[in-house]
Amino acid sequence: MKIFLTGGRGFIGKSFIKEAIKKKFFIYSISRKNKNKKTKQVQYIKGDLGDNWFSILKKSDVVVHLAASGVQGDDRNIEDIFNTNIIKSYKMIHNAINNGCKKFVIATTSSEYGKNSLNLKKITKHDARIPVSNYGLSKAIFTDLIKNLSKNKNCKFRMMRLFPIHGKGESSHRLFPSLKKAAKAGKNFTVKTPSELRDFTDVDYASKVLIDCCSFKKHSKKFEIFHVSSSKPLTVAEFAKKIWKKYNAKGKLLYKNRKKIYTKHVSNLSSNWNLKYEKK
Repeated sequence: MKIFLTGGRGFIGKSFIKEAIKKKFFIYSISRKNKNKKTKQVQYIKGDLGDNWFSILKKSDVVVHLAASGVQGDDRNIEDIFNTNIIKSYKMIHNAINNGCKKFVIATTSSEYGKNSLNLKKITKHDARIPVSNYGLSKAIFTDLIKNLSKNKNCKFRMMRLFPIHGKGESSHRLFPSLKKAAKAGKNFTVKTPSELRDFTDVDYASKVLIDCCSFKKHSKKFEIFHVSSSKPLTVAEFAKKIWKKYNAKGKLLYKNRKKIYTKHVSNLSSNWNLKYEKK
């Protein structure tokens, strides 16, 4: 299988490439930062989402779209978030369709549900979305655009809603690496959102799911939505204690905003992608 991949230099993208290599897939990885480079199974190509990659798209079996702006929680650059996550992404999908691509795996986010998650014990893929961040809103808009596009195109689209991902290679300022660093250094750590409930999902598991859903069967629908989630909810405080114990931390965990109410990222098991889904 040949995969056209966006966001391959990102946290999840790097893990995805490792899993794809294990499966003997070939990856065309597009990135704004990476220089031209090629290995046995991966060809890294410098460029932008808005470019017309016709020569590569014609050779690709599946398009996997992971690139996004605002995923780190920085909502300040609204223009870049909407330009990347909607305008350039939609242009890329159209270019792919025009160059013969018919299979798409597109990463989106549990942040689409936003405020509505407060009303739900566990979120299903059919629940209403009330995003509270520009990132979540941009992804919700893009999901709807792809759903409408699928009605008029002979293509198959899978929207994979990622629940909070953590693991090796994550940006140093995020929760997991920050906890790990403090634990190993014997320092105290302040948990700022202790009561927030999340399905903490390991990046390697998420990558295996994304790889698995690249295989489309004849019975696959034109437009599908799945959750990518561990379905093992923990509060941020519980997750912090778990990491603290794992690394035998000597420092103390401190807590802020214990009574504050946060949106939840907890998936209903029935909405998750089953790794055996296409093998039934």
